[in-house]
Amino acid sequence: MSDHESPFQAAAADDSPFQFSRVDGGVRISFEVLTEKGERQTKKARFDQFEMICDEGTSLGGDNTAPPPLAYFAASIAF
Repeated sequence: MSDHESPFQAAAADDSPFQFSRVDGGVRISFEVLTEKGERQTKKARFDQFEMICDEGTSLGGDNTAPPPLAYFAASIAF
């Protein structure tokens, strides 16, 4: 990779759902996520070919049918 190439250029193929642009000396990565509210506390998010579903535990008014939003947030920090 040359000094002028972005390390993200290889991942930004034409069929990639990500859009990369340089902004104020950094890189902005943008993508579209569709969200949908389900019954009670259930929510669904779709990104490209992936789907995530979350729900709260029964103590918070959910049905405990999927991981809570905080579990996804904690996993994202770990990644």
